Amino acid sequence: MQNILVPVDFSPVSRNAAIYAAELAKKFNAKLLLFHAYMLPTPVSEVPYVMVTADEMQKENEEFIKNEAAHLHTTYQVEVEWQVRIGIASDEVKALAAEKGADLIVMGMKGAGGLDKIIGSTTTNVIRKLKVPVLVIPEKATYQQILHITYAYDLNDPSNVALFQPLLDLASGYQSRFSLLHVQSPSENESSSAAISALEQVFNGRQVSFVTAEDSNVTKGISEYLAQHPCELLAMVAHRHNFFERVFSKSNTTAMAYETSIPLLILHNKE
Repeated sequence: MQNILVPVDFSPVSRNAAIYAAELAKKFNAKLLLFHAYMLPTPVSEVPYVMVTADEMQKENEEFIKNEAAHLHTTYQVEVEWQVRIGIASDEVKALAAEKGADLIVMGMKGAGGLDKIIGSTTTNVIRKLKVPVLVIPEKATYQQILHITYAYDLNDPSNVALFQPLLDLASGYQSRFSLLHVQSPSENESSSAAISALEQVFNGRQVSFVTAEDSNVTKGISEYLAQHPCELLAMVAHRHNFFERVFSKSNTTAMAYETSIPLLILHNKE
């Protein structure tokens, strides 16, 4: 892990995610790239008001982000670069991640309730548009050494080592142990032996335990497992055929009985 991209909007949630990213950068001797994207305000009424120019907004945002970068550099003794651009945040994050060769994107989320409710629109769009791993930091999460990781999988998840390498690299830095969790419905008859065999190859040489929980609601099953078996990181794979991707394609009315203060690492398989 060499380059960690951190989109910021100068909110407390964003700062919390940046602090977490700085701790990771210090641990792995990586470089932080703070990034802010903005849009020019659009008039919504006929009431006259003073229009802010792009130059003014650029300079103001540059001052904000410079201060953020200086604080992180001084506090955590890590290399910090910053950029400010005008444009749609998720599109600009995607472009910058490609330009800078980002290994990980760290973003914050606010609130409580279902994953589709607590992850903000920019974070959601970044997850959907990028293939770079995204680490989502909940509002109340604080940095801890990642000694225990829960990977929640379904039987459609791929098992190629390259997909999991960012997770394995992260775990190597902390000598983490893994719980590989599969939540199945009471009526599920499909055997998980093939998936377990494939995952054993991926996690070969690691401290791994396989766990099966039964619940008709996958996210509820994950939530209940995490409540009883705390960990420092939850990992999932997002691809077109698993429950994670289906969740993110639904509206905010989806009931996700899943409140967590655990950081969530999203690995992408969008072939």
